[in-house]
Amino acid sequence: MDNGAFYRSDFYIGLSLAIISSFFIGGSFILKKKGLLRLASKGSMRAGQGGYAYLKEWLWWAGLISMGVGEAANFAAYAFAPATLVTPLGAMSVLVSAVLSTYFLNEKLNIHGKVGCVLCILGSTVMVIHAPQEEEVASLSVMAEKLKDPGFIIFAICIVVSTMILIFFVVPHYGQKNVLVYILICSVIGSLSVSCVKGLGIGIKELFAGTAVLKEPLFWALLVCLVVCVSIQISYLNKALDIFNTSIVTPIYYVFFTTSVMMCSAILFKEWLRMSTDGVVGTVSGFLTIIMGIFLLHAFKDTPFSWDSLPLYLHGAPRGSTWNQSYIALSNHEILGGDMGKK
Repeated sequence: MDNGAFYRSDFYIGLSLAIISSFFIGGSFILKKKGLLRLASKGSMRAGQGGYAYLKEWLWWAGLISMGVGEAANFAAYAFAPATLVTPLGAMSVLVSAVLSTYFLNEKLNIHGKVGCVLCILGSTVMVIHAPQEEEVASLSVMAEKLKDPGFIIFAICIVVSTMILIFFVVPHYGQKNVLVYILICSVIGSLSVSCVKGLGIGIKELFAGTAVLKEPLFWALLVCLVVCVSIQISYLNKALDIFNTSIVTPIYYVFFTTSVMMCSAILFKEWLRMSTDGVVGTVSGFLTIIMGIFLLHAFKDTPFSWDSLPLYLHGAPRGSTWNQSYIALSNHEILGGDMGKK
């Protein structure tokens, strides 16, 4: 088999894994939500109130396993296809979740929400396409040097401090009122968990190559950090799914998580030093598009607006509005009379 045929086979394998990953991850949100709704119907303490009864619900575990399979397929896809292909395809999980929620959870997504989802996906895709490739890290020793960088240390401290502030001060007052609170916790912590996964992946490669990685303290530190970060992510993502619409949680989580991971990677691997002008413009444009999508998705989520009601908005207006009032042309005599009255 020549190099071209070998590359094409790897490309299609990576493409298939990325698509499969999106379906599993998108479906996992639905399964978790169904499990949480079943618990709520039984009168169990809800996850949003601090309960952990979902650990006994098989639907929730099915959702967790589905997400695990999806994430495993997503990580495997990077070994076969370019990152510029795999990462944008992760946005398909947003569409899968939004479509499935309308059928299995009876949740409604108005026009604003649909346009917001499209804008979020487009903006995230543009950001990923224009993002530079990560700097090559081939060993845990090189990874350790990257982690010692002052810029990353400051970033990690800011992440930990901001997460603690959100958990202990913001969540008690606004956690059940604003979906962004739980999503921010999951997203910023997720940026650290992805860095831990990358480090562990490097360590596992070295382990198969015969290096005594298990004797390295960094390997176990990354593993402990990953367990802590993932536990926090799962806990607060469950709270968000229990309280808010899946069609709202999924795209917002995707956008904030993707942005956080890209920021962390840029600081850790110094990607921004090699960005071209086109890359800067593309990244900024993508980020602004994401902001527009979030605004449409979040600000108008309770607006009863659909394609069926669009003709009513175009041909008529609500009561009290002057748009639907008829106008009568005045004669010259009436106009002159009005002007004389003003004088």
